[in-house]
Amino acid sequence: MGGRYSQGYQLFQNLTVKAFLAIRPYADQIVDTVQLMLGTGLPSFKGEPTIRRLRDRFALQLNERQAAEFMMSTIRNAHENVRSTAYDEFQRVRSFTADMSFLLTSFEASKW
Repeated sequence: MGGRYSQGYQLFQNLTVKAFLAIRPYADQIVDTVQLMLGTGLPSFKGEPTIRRLRDRFALQLNERQAAEFMMSTIRNAHENVRSTAYDEFQRVRSFTADMSFLLTSFEASKW
């Protein structure tokens, strides 16, 4: 995206906040849909605490302006989170490694 202060990152933040505000009125329907998945045994769905955390993420107790600020804070925290940064770096290195592996394989194949 070009870094935290780039135009692309600013657009990402703007669109994320707009999407968050647009989806909040449908929080109950989303939570109800996820609640149907609790009995599936999928590891992401671990009972009532999952539902409570999901509902909390919609920040329904906040007005629209506060909710927008909440989402901006969430984006900022994710950007500054060491685990997020480390994961992004891991993905970058993994992608580079996969690309290099593909190039080397292609090079080896072309020698014959």
